[in-house]
Amino acid sequence: MKLKALVILLLGITITNYAVAAEKPTASHKSVINYYMDSYMNSDYKKLKAVLSEDAVFTSNRDIRVIKHKASEVLSQLKKNEGVIQRNCNISSTIVSESDALVIARVDINYELFDGAQQNFVVIEKNNDGDWKITNVYKVFLSGESEVKKLVSTSR
Repeated sequence: MKLKALVILLLGITITNYAVAAEKPTASHKSVINYYMDSYMNSDYKKLKAVLSEDAVFTSNRDIRVIKHKASEVLSQLKKNEGVIQRNCNISSTIVSESDALVIARVDINYELFDGAQQNFVVIEKNNDGDWKITNVYKVFLSGESEVKKLVSTSR
């Protein structure tokens, strides 16, 4: 009987330690960024859903137009592509601005076989529960030398 109680006690301690050690994906803005990047690289809609605010908005450029998508639309598309691993690209992140309640990060995606890059400006806010959630993503697709770059370089 004592052995059974000891085994149950040890099992309870192990489970408690594991639960405490496993950080919630929304516990810090750094873990949110890591989940965002991993969800992109592995088409993992579950990871993105875990760190995404329900009312998040994705904004991107397409030619000269701006396109907006709701979080549910992005998750639905990602779910269709579940398990597709992004190859031939490098992904990195940089914190652009940071406060106790708001973080803006830039996630750069560079494709080896594509003349261009993608910059994602990810806005992460701390909600009333103390969780960090992505509220906005601004995807900017850069290709070659844009008209803005040409104007800036010729005006110097």
